[in-house]
Amino acid sequence: MTGDALLDRSPSPAPLVRGLSRNPTASADVLLRLVETWPEETCEGLRSRRELPPPLQDAMLRHPSPRIRAALAAHPHVDPLVRTELLGDADWRVRMRAFGRPGQEALPDDVLVRLLTELDGPPSDLPFSREELIGELRAATGYDQHLMWLAAAHPRPGVRRFTAGLLDQLDERSRQALLEDAVPEVRAAATAAVARQQQVMEPADLPDQHSHAFWYVLQRPLSRALVDQVLASGDVAALRVMGRNASVPPDAVERLLRHSDPSVRQAVSLRLDLTGDQLLTLAADPAVEVRTEVSTHPGLTERQRAGIRIDVTTAPGDGHFGLADARCRGIPPSPDAAVPGLADALRWARSVNPLLRRRAARNAELPAQVVTVLADDPDLGVRVLLAQHHPAAPPALLLRCYLEYHCCGRDRLSQLPQFPVAGLARFADDLDPAVRRLVALDPRADPELIERLTTDPDATVRQAMAGSPRLPATRLTALLDDGELAEAAAANPALSIDEMRQVLHRLTAA
Repeated sequence: MTGDALLDRSPSPAPLVRGLSRNPTASADVLLRLVETWPEETCEGLRSRRELPPPLQDAMLRHPSPRIRAALAAHPHVDPLVRTELLGDADWRVRMRAFGRPGQEALPDDVLVRLLTELDGPPSDLPFSREELIGELRAATGYDQHLMWLAAAHPRPGVRRFTAGLLDQLDERSRQALLEDAVPEVRAAATAAVARQQQVMEPADLPDQHSHAFWYVLQRPLSRALVDQVLASGDVAALRVMGRNASVPPDAVERLLRHSDPSVRQAVSLRLDLTGDQLLTLAADPAVEVRTEVSTHPGLTERQRAGIRIDVTTAPGDGHFGLADARCRGIPPSPDAAVPGLADALRWARSVNPLLRRRAARNAELPAQVVTVLADDPDLGVRVLLAQHHPAAPPALLLRCYLEYHCCGRDRLSQLPQFPVAGLARFADDLDPAVRRLVALDPRADPELIERLTTDPDATVRQAMAGSPRLPATRLTALLDDGELAEAAAANPALSIDEMRQVLHRLTAA
């Protein structure tokens, strides 16, 4: 299509702007024009780009729109020095984005120390308290212990006093230093934190209604009177939480193990102080969810585990192995849960229990011979988690998992660098739209096939093909005027820089 034809059209700018802003081949001048002219529509695309060219970063840093500056602060690969400059932004929302997020390169220690100083005395007109701001910083750094160490050793007493209130989250050296701090107020705060940790909760401490405070109390050391009160209440939700509390005495644990509600028995089965007889009782529980829960208990032998009838679709989301969702067959929706240490992973990888093998599959350091064994594991959950986590997972495993796994996190597999793309055109007529979408990844797919699939009955397939670099040039430029597919077409890396500039000229002239 000619440039004149492009200029004759005047679709809504938003889809084209969003697409161009995330197009990986867009030049710096195109991106600068987008930021200058359509800052609001450009933000989302800029956040998704792998890289931001230095001239673009400079323009975003000084842009009048807080959203653009915040998008720069939140970019995964932005230079920490740029974030350091944004920590002084006039808009506190931008500053808070510049705190960082897990995965970004950490701010230098001296910057964090200065930031903690500033957060210790925020402006009085700010709609955030010191506690909220420092809490945001902790969350932004992934609750990194290094930040807590800096706070515990901070030169400003107010920061150390605040940190003393979080004594249970510090290492032993930092705790002791705060308990012996030269400033009486800091020592008092640390001593009070120890007292709070050791305080035994009484019936009067438990709120009448379920709330954050209610659940917090039930996780603290409990008096016998409060244990008996909860036992007598019949509150199943409260019993579940209390059943995991280490301060509950053995006779009360025994009562909970005989409770009529399976979810209570299931919660108790997580306790590490269960006796051998109690574990065997739970292993033979009539409720499969209870048997499944206890089947991973460290007090059981492999021989005992082998005799437990479990159902992996009931595996609870305990941060180790799964989500209670039968549609996902007990497999977690993402690779973000806790990763076991290598020693545990190697032991669990040989377990007869598929839920333990799933935990093992999360470890990215598993040696090649273990990866080979788990790649052919009979449990889909083991295979999917290995594919999601291990950088040396075989390419064939990734494709197999994509074809077999029909739930949350499926698309992550096709985005991994070792996902095999050659020959994916053979799936063009598959009944599953998610599988047909793979055709767009095939570097040798027939352009005519890609063009045909731009009219597929499924919208996600049409959008994937509109973004395929194998799409014929004439069809690509035509789709720039398609209300549904314009954004995907504008993001297509096959779109030339000249065509991008023509689109921008057309949009500004409209």
